[in-house]
Amino acid sequence: MTDEAVVDADRDVRAFLGMNTASAYVAAAVFLATYSLMNFTSSDGVRSVWVVESAVLLVSAAAFALVAVPGDPLAARWAVAIAATAPIATAVVLLQLPVPVDNGVQTWPLSAAMALCGFVSVRGRTAIGWIAMASVVAVCIVWSAATGQGPAHGVVMSIINVAPLVMATFFALTFRSTAAAVFELRGQSRRRAAENAATSAALDERDRQLERLDQLARPLLDKLASGAELDRAEREACGLLEAALRDGLRAPGLMTDDVVAAARSARARGVQVVLLDDGGLAVLDPTVAHRVQAAVADVLTHATGEVVTARILPPGRPTIASILVSDPTEDRRIELDGYGSALADTGA
Repeated sequence: MTDEAVVDADRDVRAFLGMNTASAYVAAAVFLATYSLMNFTSSDGVRSVWVVESAVLLVSAAAFALVAVPGDPLAARWAVAIAATAPIATAVVLLQLPVPVDNGVQTWPLSAAMALCGFVSVRGRTAIGWIAMASVVAVCIVWSAATGQGPAHGVVMSIINVAPLVMATFFALTFRSTAAAVFELRGQSRRRAAENAATSAALDERDRQLERLDQLARPLLDKLASGAELDRAEREACGLLEAALRDGLRAPGLMTDDVVAAARSARARGVQVVLLDDGGLAVLDPTVAHRVQAAVADVLTHATGEVVTARILPPGRPTIASILVSDPTEDRRIELDGYGSALADTGA
């Protein structure tokens, strides 16, 4: 998972409410079971319980979508689709009910609509939730007027669900401002943790470099500080040490034990070794990077010419590294592809 994906997931309001947990899916399943039970146990006068059950399945699918669909705020297309199930299910059920309604439980789509519209509001689409609820009220008014009960009856039977939606909207506005503050604190905490980790890594690397420098340079520095004259072997050791320290600065990606030992051995044989690193290994798989380092070490081990220049290329190039071997008779270039495999040798 990328960093951007991690941040988006952390700012998903579903996680803040626990809507992405197994319990939320259980609640959606209970939603389906409850309304199915209400349908089949209060079917007196209903034209077709199976048509009503199709409405149950529709609003249940919307409930599962509220739980499953990620993103904050909820994507507009999903919000519209979920909210639209409220007036559609209401219309489907009302057309199947007797007039007058035999049992108040038979108007269950109104409570289901309120739940769906309320959670759409909590998911950041308050306007869509209110439009859907207004559509539910309009459906009730049209049905009531068409069945001779008068438009006022439709208003009375549906308007009562507006109050819970008002409370849900107030909760959503308050909750979302609090959630935004919590998300920002989480982001700051993550940034501080990353900064602390980077600082700690830098300090650890500095300590390792100081320890390495102490092991390599202290004996010669102590000898120089004593004022004693250096013999030929010690002067050569100073030259090799200076070259190794320079490699550490110019080619950190090639500072493996094998490459360092091969470079030192080659210089001791009189080969001029130049190691350069433009950062291409930093973005590669460790297996590929190891393959490149092994190839450089192998060339240095067998070098007998005058100059060997190994360069790690910048990221994004078709080749990872190039090795130029200058012999008295010819110059030979070895290039390594994106998998660390050597391409055909070419002239310089």
